[in-house]
Amino acid sequence: MLTVFVLIALGLLGGYLVNRAADVLPRGHPAVLVASASPTTAAAVRTGFGAWRPGLVYGMATLLACLAVVAWGQTPAALVVMGYSWFLLAVAVIDLEHRLVLNRMLAPGAVGALILSLATGLPPWSSALAAALVGFGLFWLLRLPYPQGMGMGDVKLAGFIGLITGWPGVLVALVIGILAGGLAALGVVLVKSQWRPWRFPRGHSFAYAPYLVFGAWVVLFAFPHLVGSLSLWLR
Repeated sequence: MLTVFVLIALGLLGGYLVNRAADVLPRGHPAVLVASASPTTAAAVRTGFGAWRPGLVYGMATLLACLAVVAWGQTPAALVVMGYSWFLLAVAVIDLEHRLVLNRMLAPGAVGALILSLATGLPPWSSALAAALVGFGLFWLLRLPYPQGMGMGDVKLAGFIGLITGWPGVLVALVIGILAGGLAALGVVLVKSQWRPWRFPRGHSFAYAPYLVFGAWVVLFAFPHLVGSLSLWLR
């Protein structure tokens, strides 16, 4: 019972931090508003969330805390993974609301992930660096043919995901993210373009980061053995 209360408390803490980050960090960048928002309410309406966002974030943060403990046990490693999952949740929320992956998040996040890798072996630092290079390089190559179709923020996010999932976890995470994003984009095209898949809806922007985040979550929670850590942190 104590563990349940602790997880709820941690989830509330994570939800507060994610909501706070989503409110404060994108300042200066307007939110993407739904087309039906009236002038009097437009400032309060965010694509995909609206007034429901704070509650949804608290619920997601609590669920992620529970999944971290289920996957990693009651260990310090679970706390590290919990923090990573909340960070990724904030990235996804901001991208959904603003169509941005912020350098002001990824740069300190990458430094923190590298420090944790050196300190805990989650993942081992050599694996983290190799995976970061693979993730960044792969998405940089994918962006070359059509730079307008993918922002550099997504490329940098792929590198960050490599830092926290290691090798070969980064490949699993990115493949899942690419497949999930591709299916979602196809759905948008079919729905918004009257079921004509060769036409992307004019003026419609697509948040890609949430799907990369989903792939990272799958690896962190479903394949902890791919991430690896020092035995001390799994006791």
